[in-house]
Amino acid sequence: MKAIVLTKTGSPDKAFEIRELPVPIICENDVLVKVAFSGLNFADVMARKGMYKAAPPLPSVLGYDVSGTIEAIGKNVTNVAPGDKVFAITRFGGYAQYAVCNAMAVAKIPANIDMASATALATQFTTAWFSAGEMVNLHEGDTVLIHAAAGGVGTALTQYALHKKCIVFATAGSDEKIKMLEKAGVHVAINYRKEKFEKVVMQKNKWQRDQCHF
Repeated sequence: MKAIVLTKTGSPDKAFEIRELPVPIICENDVLVKVAFSGLNFADVMARKGMYKAAPPLPSVLGYDVSGTIEAIGKNVTNVAPGDKVFAITRFGGYAQYAVCNAMAVAKIPANIDMASATALATQFTTAWFSAGEMVNLHEGDTVLIHAAAGGVGTALTQYALHKKCIVFATAGSDEKIKMLEKAGVHVAINYRKEKFEKVVMQKNKWQRDQCHF
C-alpha cells in the first residue's frame, strides 16, 4: 500500500515521503479500514514538528483519524462488518491506503453524512462531546466560555453549547473568525488580540442573561 511517511521533523514540504509499506496486520480486537479520507489534527502538526511525546518513532505514518470502508475485522469484533462505512480514531497510521485501529474506536457513518464530513466527527467532535457532554453536563441557560472557538474542537463545542441553549461567549484571534462565530450564533464573540476576554465576559454576562430568551 502507499503511505505518507514522516521521515524527519520540520516543514511539511521536506518532512514527508510517499512510500510503499505492507498492509497492517490486525489483531483479534482490531479492524482494518480502507481509507477514503484522513484528518489533519493538531496532534499531527505537533508530531510533525517533533513536539508530541506520544507520536510513534521515526519513520512513522501520522494521521490521527480516518473515514473509509471496513476491509477486515478481528475474530472478537461484533460492532462492525466488512463493507461498513465508518469513521475511526487511529491514533496515527491514517495517512495511508489502509489503517488499523481498535474496534472500540470505530463507528458507522449514518446515511445522511458523507465520508469527508464524517472524518471531522472522530477526533474533534468526540473530544467536544466528552468534554461538554460527559465530563461537564451543560444545561439550558448555562454561561459557557469557549476559547479558540473557530478551531475544530472549538467549532464542535460551540455547536453543542448552542444546541443545549447555553449563553455562549467565544474567543478567536481575527476579525474574520469573529464574523464566522457571530454567523454561527454565539452570543458574544471576542477577538482576544483586541480585547481582554475576561473583562468582556464580566461586563456583558449579566446583560446577556437578561437578553437571552429561548
